[in-house]
Amino acid sequence: MPPISPTSRESLTEKFHALLDECDIVADHALFGQTFDDLENFFLIQGRTFLREVLQEKLQERIEQTEVNDTPPCRDCKKKRPSPTSNRK
Repeated sequence: MPPISPTSRESLTEKFHALLDECDIVADHALFGQTFDDLENFFLIQGRTFLREVLQEKLQERIEQTEVNDTPPCRDCKKKRPSPTSNRK
């Protein structure tokens, strides 16, 4: 599997830093003795959301790369035929 594109990597890095910033806010607002529990809950929920975004980004790039590589060339021209799924949105 090819590495994630620089654009996607930058976007995900920004989201990760935002997640860490939110972590600080959660810790700052936790009740006495509840910091660990609040952070654990935060990372279970927000961390899962972040991981889902990473996986979706990676899978989307893989799909796009597969479509580029698997599209057979047109017999009458040098251009590639559009894939059957390219018209769906």
